[in-house]
Amino acid sequence: MNKAIFWDFDGTLVHSQHLWSNAIYETLLHYIPDTPVTFEEIRAMTFDLYPWDTPDADFTQITGSRWWKHMERRFSDKYVEAGVPLDTAQQASTHIREKILQKEKYHLYEDTLSVLDACRMLGYRNYILSNNYPELPEMAKALGLTSFFDGIIVSGLVGYDKPRREIFQIALETADFPEVCYMVGDNPVADIQGARQMKIPGILVHRGEHPDADHCLDTLTQLLSIPGFR
Repeated sequence: MNKAIFWDFDGTLVHSQHLWSNAIYETLLHYIPDTPVTFEEIRAMTFDLYPWDTPDADFTQITGSRWWKHMERRFSDKYVEAGVPLDTAQQASTHIREKILQKEKYHLYEDTLSVLDACRMLGYRNYILSNNYPELPEMAKALGLTSFFDGIIVSGLVGYDKPRREIFQIALETADFPEVCYMVGDNPVADIQGARQMKIPGILVHRGEHPDADHCLDTLTQLLSIPGFR
């Protein structure tokens, strides 16, 4: 039987404390050490910054290398909005990427590898399905995850962000339309509601209870105890 699990990345398999906001703020501090702009102000300004914040928009023309060019313009706009001079904003925006792609910013949950391995032993094929930057496959390799996965579908490469149907359709096609599949993620909208519209059972992790999820788990290990999962 063809069985597959689609896994979100950040917040599900790994955790990174305010990764993007910290990268934006740390870069600003490098250019303006005495900036009056606070981390809280930066964080408040970034809730509509990323493609996954407006998934209904068409991003199919800004995939791959164009993705970061788009984001650099967005970073620059937010800096200017915070009062940063335009020339400084433009320079700083080009250095955020290198902070985001630092391997040490990401920390595997303690049960990530054991659960991924157990799922493979149970006959499931694992796929990452993530709203993220184009280099996610390289980051997964750097974190020692590649051998546990049969494929990686990332919005920065396909141009669609969860919860759009299109990215889930691409995932299903990549997995050869499995007879049994699950979506495991930490976002009730992008992961759980996105999966539900495709009739994929959604498993919410690390986020407490939510009515839209078929199962809500505190740890990845609890996945192995779901009735009928094996």
